[in-house]
Amino acid sequence: MTIVKVLQSLAIGFGAAALAACASQPAADAAPAKTPAQAAAPTSTASNAAVTEADTASAMEKRFQEAARSYKTVQKDGKTMYCKREKLIGTTIPTMNCITEAQLRNEVENMEEYRSRARNASKCTHGAGCGAGG
Repeated sequence: MTIVKVLQSLAIGFGAAALAACASQPAADAAPAKTPAQAAAPTSTASNAAVTEADTASAMEKRFQEAARSYKTVQKDGKTMYCKREKLIGTTIPTMNCITEAQLRNEVENMEEYRSRARNASKCTHGAGCGAGG
């Protein structure tokens, strides 16, 4: 019973200290003046998101180009097709498998998503959502 009282008094003390710290900080009514360099630099999260999105798109394009190297490009009915000679499971006879650019891009994106999930799954410890059954 005394441990509960000690914990309650500690919680009340920390709460009071936090309120006092918040009350002692001055309110910033006016934003500080920016230098010309700061004014020219993008500070919004939208621009940061655009940079991140552009970086992601660039990385995905690079991965697409790497994947496209293993295919032979063929023009078929005015469309660019990516073809590869593959042996299906259970056969020894290779067949020509052709896909569109959109299908190849989708495969690259799906593979990247799969790799990301596999990397993140290995980081998980025994806890909620880890599949540990706990």
